Amino acid sequence: MQQKYSSKKAAYTRFFPLIGDIRRADKTVLSQDVLAGTITAILLIPQALAYSLLAGLPPEVGLYASVLPPIIYAFTGTSRTLAVGPVAVAAVMVAAALVPYAAGDPEKYLNGALILSALTGCIMLAMGFLRLGWLTNFISHPVLTGFTTGAALFIVGTQLAALTGISVPKGASFAMLLQTLALKIHTYNPVTAAFGGVAVVLLILARQPLVIALGKIGVKQQSAVIIGRTAPLFVVITAILLAGLIDAQGNFDIAVVGLVPQGLPMPSLDFMNTEGWVELLPAAGMIAVIAYVESISVAKVLAFRRRQKIDPDQEFRALGFANVAAACAGTMPVAGGFSRSMVNFDAGARTQLAALVTALFVGLAAFLFTDLLENLPKAVLSAIIVVAVWQLIDIKGLKHTWSYDKGDGVAQGVTLVGVLVFGIEHGLMLGVGLALLLFLYRTSRPHIAVVGRIAGTEHYRNIHRHKVETWPQLLLVRIDENIYFANTPRVETELHNLALDSKITDVVLILSGVAYIDTSGLEMLETIEQELSLSGVRLHLAEVKGPVLDRLCGTRLYERLGEDRVYLSIEKAVEKLNSAS
Repeated sequence: MQQKYSSKKAAYTRFFPLIGDIRRADKTVLSQDVLAGTITAILLIPQALAYSLLAGLPPEVGLYASVLPPIIYAFTGTSRTLAVGPVAVAAVMVAAALVPYAAGDPEKYLNGALILSALTGCIMLAMGFLRLGWLTNFISHPVLTGFTTGAALFIVGTQLAALTGISVPKGASFAMLLQTLALKIHTYNPVTAAFGGVAVVLLILARQPLVIALGKIGVKQQSAVIIGRTAPLFVVITAILLAGLIDAQGNFDIAVVGLVPQGLPMPSLDFMNTEGWVELLPAAGMIAVIAYVESISVAKVLAFRRRQKIDPDQEFRALGFANVAAACAGTMPVAGGFSRSMVNFDAGARTQLAALVTALFVGLAAFLFTDLLENLPKAVLSAIIVVAVWQLIDIKGLKHTWSYDKGDGVAQGVTLVGVLVFGIEHGLMLGVGLALLLFLYRTSRPHIAVVGRIAGTEHYRNIHRHKVETWPQLLLVRIDENIYFANTPRVETELHNLALDSKITDVVLILSGVAYIDTSGLEMLETIEQELSLSGVRLHLAEVKGPVLDRLCGTRLYERLGEDRVYLSIEKAVEKLNSAS
């Protein structure tokens, strides 16, 4: 009975980690979570409004995304400090998908956002339960960096119109956006530009300069960082008061948020009757992958700092549940946000109880303070977006990648340019496709080295790099790549060329760098063995990895070689073959 109870307990703590965390937490941990949740809410409220507008949705939708979805993630996610909600990159991907879908219909646009949330959640759930998280590994770090840099530049470009008051067609490409801004520069609104420009400056100063200034007057480093990162709320409050005082909309034609519905909508499934599920499926797939990669990257970094573990498959499921909840709650797709998660972590959050506190305060704001947002200039929200995403722009990373690996540098640069020229989704697909092609090209041209022994040791190294001893009757060849269909022709050609010397009686293939041999590779090795045998040359294998040897056992190649021609080390092979000669 006790064992049955323990297994049930293990099951619910696995799928609902927060319950176990709260049971183990003491008062100190709980008080830290309450404080961290409060501070994160201060940052989240203006960000939620801004990212909702970035997605082309009403500002209150961002608040909805910051209540129910984080609560669902809090109970199911394995990260103790990941702050889930609306994020910039997902928001711009939502806008890119919905502009052609809705064709200017606001109601269809909103329903499309709910469909994207539902599809994103279902895709994540499917990949989580099928343990397909490894598929996201096909987005290499250079491609991901190029994508985020391109997306950040694209986002900044889209916000230049709101920062200046210049009218730009919705859904315009990056090039068209810049062209329109240049042609209509004379139509800018100076008061709008003043609000946006001052907000940008204040938000920038609230980061490192404010932290340094607070440190000089005796404020602790951690407290100074938290104060700096919660500055957007104070900028928003100041902008609202000033805009109301001067009647910015009436007197200066400044775009403001306007009336925001009070409260939170009741969960609903009405969106399921809307058409467009198949049309939006590809976009939802891209959002699911990017949202997961962004979330898991932040979660792993923060978990490592406290020596905690993250379950990638459970994270997929948790984010899936959160996005399905987002659809039911009437909001956009969600993910783990970098800046919010860092604030949550720095504020001392220990469990996802902090997320529950954050959701509580955002919910209270939706019920009590939405009337105050009416005079908030949209330029200020655009300033929040610009400053938040500016840190994603990594030009130095592109230079570093190029200096180390030209191929990765090309993939990163093409992804960046592709996002700006062809759009978010097509740019990412272009980068991933190019990275896979480069991988196939590299692995199809494996490094193959003839090796010899460094005198007085049992170390064998490349004869062209080191001074080594060799034997005329022995050919020691090391293959530094898995042997599979794409590189078998090249490996076969290289082995043929190396074995042309008539003095050679034995060829030893060193497979220390081979972790996998597919059927094509096996057939190639069998052919090589037969051809060498007809020429009076014997083939041997050395330093074969266990999993590779397990697969070779029972094959025709292994039967022909026998145990006598498979060696644990190169030294053993050399000793035996030299003594035999």
